Amino acid sequence: MSDAEEAQKELEAALEGTEIVDAPVGAKIAAPLIALGATWAVREVLERVYTKVTGNKPPHASDPDQRMGAIIVWAATTAAAVAIVGVAIDRFSAPKRVEIED
Repeated sequence: MSDAEEAQKELEAALEGTEIVDAPVGAKIAAPLIALGATWAVREVLERVYTKVTGNKPPHASDPDQRMGAIIVWAATTAAAVAIVGVAIDRFSAPKRVEIED
């Protein structure tokens, strides 16, 4: 038996007695609204922290006086933070694996 087949058998044994349960409808409906609010909140917090730490407003791509490197770092930081929040919200509204009651 190959390592992959052995790993598959171990996984099947570990998952025996469980099933996937879909998230409640309310969670599915609320998730996009929560995502919008959380995205706004994350951006606000990041902008306030940046302003407090540096004493300047965050760099903006349309500002010709800003260095390209600063704009890219700010964009990457903001995108990463928003993506992490999005993943957390997706996990909240995702199906869950639960043990089957006998």
